[in-house]
Amino acid sequence: MESEEIWMERHVLHRHGWSISALAREFGFNWRSARRYACTPAPPHYPARVRPAELSPAQLAHVERRLAACPSLRGTVLLRELRELGYSASVASLRRRLRILRPAALAEPLIRFETGPGVQSQGDWTDCGTWPLDDGSALLHAWVTVLGCSRMVALRFATNKTRATTLAAIVRCIDDLGGATAEMLTDRDPALVVGSLPGGGPIFAPQWLDTAALLGMRPRACRPYQAKTKGKVERLNREIKEDFLAWLSGQVRPARPTLADYDAAARRWALEVVAMHRHRTTGRIVGEAWDAERPLLRPVPRRLLARFEGLEVIDVEPESWLSAARSAGEQVEPRPLTAYAEVLA
Repeated sequence: MESEEIWMERHVLHRHGWSISALAREFGFNWRSARRYACTPAPPHYPARVRPAELSPAQLAHVERRLAACPSLRGTVLLRELRELGYSASVASLRRRLRILRPAALAEPLIRFETGPGVQSQGDWTDCGTWPLDDGSALLHAWVTVLGCSRMVALRFATNKTRATTLAAIVRCIDDLGGATAEMLTDRDPALVVGSLPGGGPIFAPQWLDTAALLGMRPRACRPYQAKTKGKVERLNREIKEDFLAWLSGQVRPARPTLADYDAAARRWALEVVAMHRHRTTGRIVGEAWDAERPLLRPVPRRLLARFEGLEVIDVEPESWLSAARSAGEQVEPRPLTAYAEVLA
């Protein structure tokens, strides 16, 4: 509703020669509204909005008690209950009253936490869209790993997200970052998590457990439908879509780019762009914080890295810890049963 001063201004302008059309153009009205404001002898008033029907003290107490127990209770259910208490208004009137009385839904608070150097890294897949690859094009995915303390990032590209491809990307990204942290937090990607315990805990894939053990890190998984728990890598995924891919589109690429070419471009972006950036949360230059964190990381065993370098990644049968350790160069010496008897004696 217009104030009396604004009505007076338009009323006076019309009396001093302003046409209705000029008033409509000046104040952004249609001509009917302009005529109503200019020609009425007093400021126009709108009728008061119909207020919701009042609830008696007994009805109000019943509604508050029911909403406290079930905040999402439907108005039609409450209407049936209130009819027995003498409520005679419509369901629309009751709903208007419930908008005031219903408690606001409380979202689960987001807790930001920082981890010390070498403690945690976070990883996740992100889809990068269709890009030229070899003689054609393909939908590319990037495994993103970020160090929780320094925020340094590493990317490795792939055309699929199978378990073997995921493990290879994880190992390569960890090597790009200079080594493994004490733990890695991921979502419940089916390549890494194959089920859930009755209490909700994750059941990790045997291959992921073996690889994590060889890296000297403990795998962790977010709670179901709580991806924001790994908010650091989620923020990096957004930055990759908004910054890296735009940066990549302006780079000179080979006529027949390969996944290795995209990996090299991602490495350049991490070193030339991300490492030079002052992180808004930590207030530190990412590259400087990374230099301080790198000595605390556990290097990737060379033989473990050689399993994935230069090889076509395909799915394989689950490997036991023994076969994984042997493939990484660890030797297990078989012992006779008498040796165990001596230990137990």
